[in-house]
Amino acid sequence: MPESPRTLILFARAPVPGSVKTRLAGVLAPEGAARLYRAFLEDAARVYAGSAWTAVLYADPDPDDASLVAIFGAPWRREAQAPGDLGSRLTAAFDAERSRGASAVLAVGSDHPALPRRSLGELFEAVEGGEDVALIPAQDGGYCAIALAPGAAPSDVFRDIPWSSERTLDVTVARARETGLRAALLAPAYDVDRPEDLQTLARDLARRDPSDEDYPHATARALAGFAAPA
Repeated sequence: MPESPRTLILFARAPVPGSVKTRLAGVLAPEGAARLYRAFLEDAARVYAGSAWTAVLYADPDPDDASLVAIFGAPWRREAQAPGDLGSRLTAAFDAERSRGASAVLAVGSDHPALPRRSLGELFEAVEGGEDVALIPAQDGGYCAIALAPGAAPSDVFRDIPWSSERTLDVTVARARETGLRAALLAPAYDVDRPEDLQTLARDLARRDPSDEDYPHATARALAGFAAPA
């Protein structure tokens, strides 16, 4: 049984140059893009852990990669992502955590280091308060995080989704509603995937209070090490 009936799943990869944040490599070089992504993971490991939920890293491909072991120690548990497309991997992860006793399960990606911790709490509260599905939309048409209530079947919600497209969010919500599920959208956020997203990140960090518990310090340090985004 998990320590909490809530489980947070973080989907991530090892920060290997050339395999992560490839769309940023043109402005940061592969090594710089990997360094920034490692900072994303360091912030996620700190901010997304805690006593309010059980935190689990689902890694692609190896949860025992030395870099991930170094970043995601206790209280994190590390698991391998299942094979298949993102829908198959999400479905398998949600099913696995439910089999361990979780009720409300939330999946969040590793592309949005400044996502406030309270936003994740609001997702859990939404599915514990009557919604079947709750999402944080991303500016690119996808979503940053999704939570499912116990009665929402992951295989229905994640079926035939056009992943990494401007239709990802809309089709996911449609899939949920087609099966009679209530779906709620929370305040939108953003991913950091493209060079122009570095500007969004820099502006966001400038507005945030560095004394906040969920301020992404590792990301701020890494970003400061690069030339200011043009």
